[in-house]
Amino acid sequence: MIFTPPMLGFIFGIFNKIYSGPGPMLLLDLALYWSAVALFANTEKHKAKWYFLIAIFPPIIAYQLLVIKDIGFVNSYLFSCAWLHFYNFRQIKPSRPSLLIWISIIFYGTACAYQAIIALPWLCFWLGKIYWPNNTRKWIYFSCITFIAIIGAVTIFNKQMSVTSNRGQHLKLYDLSGISIHLKKPVFPDYLTKNPKFNFERIKSLYNTARVDDLTFCADTPLPSTNNKVQLKELRSAWISSIITHPIAYLKHRFGIFERQLTVSLLKTSEEIKGEAPSTILKLITWIEGTWIFTIAKWLMACIAYVILQILFAYKGLKNFNKHPKYIELFFQNMSGLNLVTSLFFVANASEARYAYLTIITCCFSLPLFISTGKKDEIT
Repeated sequence: MIFTPPMLGFIFGIFNKIYSGPGPMLLLDLALYWSAVALFANTEKHKAKWYFLIAIFPPIIAYQLLVIKDIGFVNSYLFSCAWLHFYNFRQIKPSRPSLLIWISIIFYGTACAYQAIIALPWLCFWLGKIYWPNNTRKWIYFSCITFIAIIGAVTIFNKQMSVTSNRGQHLKLYDLSGISIHLKKPVFPDYLTKNPKFNFERIKSLYNTARVDDLTFCADTPLPSTNNKVQLKELRSAWISSIITHPIAYLKHRFGIFERQLTVSLLKTSEEIKGEAPSTILKLITWIEGTWIFTIAKWLMACIAYVILQILFAYKGLKNFNKHPKYIELFFQNMSGLNLVTSLFFVANASEARYAYLTIITCCFSLPLFISTGKKDEIT
């Protein structure tokens, strides 16, 4: 289990007083998930079976069995999409109590994962469009104010619940390592190159596109972290200077991470998810490992196919934006997923399949709408 965001530690601490272990957190995640599915199905009752089939589609349901921060984030955002879908399709404005529920859940989801801030703007725009469907200026202003308010509240919460962290330096160390390796010479600041632990050959052996942790969190790392403000400033200057001076090396490094991000599968082996899933799930995965079912499932759980579909869905929605509420949803829901996965090119410290889970889930739950775009535009 990963408790990096303060929200996860806070909620788990409350649950732990009631029942020790990941069970209550798993129940919360599943409650959000199935509530979202039910809301999608209830909005379009004649398509209910499709939403329930999507809900048990292997690339989606498999990750619902894990207790990790990304699931709390994604399930909260999926519920928020389902809520927006309901009011968008009915073309009615939410009541104040209902809006409060949405804000609470979107706050929880945004506080669960730092990358949520990247997907949030499109949901805020969607909310604004529901409130001010015929006044572009008002719905954009309303959306921006909502976004700023949510991010401000999350920022205050995080500052109150955690100590200052310099984890952002690991991205810079990762980028400088990649640039250095492509240039075949180190471009690190002096405080690192003069450190007795610095060893460029070891950096080259530890560097990979899977995760920065193998390089910066290993025993006796050649790139030790620092809390020294002067050194952090030097690191930032060296990072910016290297990107500007050596853009090709930087892009090669980033393309390597992003390529793996698009092709790595959500489906993991039992060894890879030890400590993250219940023992019964581990036994099930162990049982099917090595079978053709497992192989096919791994390919179905790779991100690239869903990214391509989301580009198609978002384009279709934008092209027909004002024709029918379903096109508004196609655009905003898929842009939230695309925005998230695209940002990983620049900000990812690793290429983990779970980082793209929002992309996969928003894509799949957009499929019934996309299929219906060729039919008569009626509220169903």
